[in-house]
Amino acid sequence: MISCTLNGKKYTVDYIAGRALREMEPAAKMYGRIVAISNAAIKGETLQDAKGLSIKEAIDTMIHWFCILFNNQFTPDEVLDYYPADRLMHDIALALMAVQTQTTEVLNEFPTKAAVTEETDPLA
Repeated sequence: MISCTLNGKKYTVDYIAGRALREMEPAAKMYGRIVAISNAAIKGETLQDAKGLSIKEAIDTMIHWFCILFNNQFTPDEVLDYYPADRLMHDIALALMAVQTQTTEVLNEFPTKAAVTEETDPLA
């Protein structure tokens, strides 16, 4: 079972439906484009593919699939309004990879929490 909490309401699915696998292609392709563009930017390169990509299109495509993952129990607008922006793309990418590699047992709860590191006192 995986869950997603939005605006204090918890949505759950007992298993990932085949529809999530079937409908993931646009989101997976979009994620691939984003990764390629990011990698090129790190190298100081510009991809032709970057010119035709809008942030709105990328986010909408990925959120649409995330809603399918949860059997459309919530809307894209609810995700946009209540999902933490700093976890959104990371979490959708995590879910995409888990469904694509058939390792959905690693999925548990969304939004995920960022790793926390303890700061140590250098004088201690």
